[in-house]
Amino acid sequence: MSFRWTLSFLPLILFTVILTAARCVLLSHSLSLPADSDKLSVVFQQLLVATWVHFDRQGRDLGLPFEFEAFVFFAWPIALPYYLVKSRGSRGLLLFAVFLVLLVVPPVVAEVVRLLR
Repeated sequence: MSFRWTLSFLPLILFTVILTAARCVLLSHSLSLPADSDKLSVVFQQLLVATWVHFDRQGRDLGLPFEFEAFVFFAWPIALPYYLVKSRGSRGLLLFAVFLVLLVVPPVVAEVVRLLR
């Protein structure tokens, strides 16, 4: 992995770490993330993924509509793997797995902390 590739994921990685830590701290004190904050975190995650696609797409010559980032924002489970496979071939599916891990880690870790408590 190159430094540039890792740097492009930095905002999503940082948000995932912060959100996971916040959920764990709240659950360790028998509290939970307010419903509105939970919804906002999902929207922010989608925004970070769409922004990553926007910046990643700038250096690639792909025939995609100019509003493709909006498709990624609203339908990321379909649009993101499509983009990754179109831009990287079969390696894109591995990268999609990385995105899934980053998006799923906070609720999974929070559930584990809740069960262990």
